[in-house]
Amino acid sequence: MTAMAGLAARSLWNRRGTASLTIATIAISVTLLLGVQKARDAAREGFANTLSGTDLIVGARSGPVNLLLYSVFRLGDATANVSWDGNSRIARHPDVAWTIPISLGDSHRVFRVLGTTRDYFEHYRFARTRGLEFRAGEAVRRSVRRGARRASGERVASDLGYALGDAIVVAYGVGLVSL
Repeated sequence: MTAMAGLAARSLWNRRGTASLTIATIAISVTLLLGVQKARDAAREGFANTLSGTDLIVGARSGPVNLLLYSVFRLGDATANVSWDGNSRIARHPDVAWTIPISLGDSHRVFRVLGTTRDYFEHYRFARTRGLEFRAGEAVRRSVRRGARRASGERVASDLGYALGDAIVVAYGVGLVSL
């Protein structure tokens, strides 16, 4: 057996360039495979932590990916909207505990504006159980209409130098003005 092992070692030494390339290729392949698997698991975990405690997302006719990206991740634009009457009918259904209407499409400077109700702040959960918190102020008390209260994210307030009670102007469409 030792003579056979010696012959194999000499053969491997004579083909050391090819053997090195083969070993490097296998190592790179295994590393890529493990990296892709880890990224896939992280993406799945991140997605699961994005929105918690929600059984159903309802929207106007659109593709399921478009609806998910629009309503959960705020990416893209809605292809159509559900009317307020349609939302009210869904909310009154006996099997529905709560609804969060969401309307995107307006902006303040370069920041998107989210139109919703107080239910958004009460029911929206992410990272399993975390809810939205206010650093200052409180959730809107009236329905979203002209003159209603507005809340801004901490980043928007910080970037634009806003303080509690400052007025903002909401524009139709997504803003393209740079800061």
